[in-house]
Amino acid sequence: MNDSNSRGIWEWGIVRLILLLSLLVFGFCIAIEGYTEEGVRLLIRWSARISVTCFCIAFAGKYIHQYMQNSFSFWLYMNRKFWGISFALIHIFHLFALGILQYSFHPVFTTAAGISLFGGGLAYLFIVLMLLTSFDTFAKLLSAKQWTILHTIGGYWIMFIFTRSYTKGLLMGDYWDLIFLSMLVGVWMLRLFGLLKRR
Repeated sequence: MNDSNSRGIWEWGIVRLILLLSLLVFGFCIAIEGYTEEGVRLLIRWSARISVTCFCIAFAGKYIHQYMQNSFSFWLYMNRKFWGISFALIHIFHLFALGILQYSFHPVFTTAAGISLFGGGLAYLFIVLMLLTSFDTFAKLLSAKQWTILHTIGGYWIMFIFTRSYTKGLLMGDYWDLIFLSMLVGVWMLRLFGLLKRR
C-alpha cells in the first residue's frame, strides 16, 4: 500500500466495512420482523440494494474518475476491485436468503419463470468467476484479454439483470426501486459516454 492509501479506508478495509454495515442492516431486518417470511424478504431486498450499490461503484469507478478527476473519484477508481468483491460477497448472501425463503416459507425458485432462473443463474456464474479471478491465484490462469472479456461481459450481463429487476419492481409499485434503477441508468450512461469518448 502506498502513501496515498495511508489515510482513509482502502482495499480490504472497504470490504470489512461493507460486510460490517451489511450485518448491522441484516440484523436490524430480523430484529424488526423476526424469523418470518417478511423478515427474510426484507433481508432479500436489502442485500440486493447493498450489493447493487457496490456493483455500480465497481463497474463505473473508472468512468467516474475520467469525468470527475478528483481525490474522491481517484479513491473509487483505485478501490473498484474491492467494491466488486464486496458486491459479490453480499450478493452471494442474497442467494442464501433466497434459499431460506424457498425452503422455509415460499417456493420462490419453483414458481419463477424459466427465463428468470436462467438469467439469474448465469449472472451468479459470472459473479463467482469474476470473484475468483479477482485474486491472483485464479487470475493468472487467464490471459489479460480473457480476463477483460470475462469481466466486461459478466459486468454487462449482471447490470442488465439488475436493470430488468429494478424496472420490474418499479412498475409493480415499489418506488424505492427508482433510486437503484436511477443508479443503474447512470452507470449505463457513463459506460456509453466512455466508449464513445474512446472512439
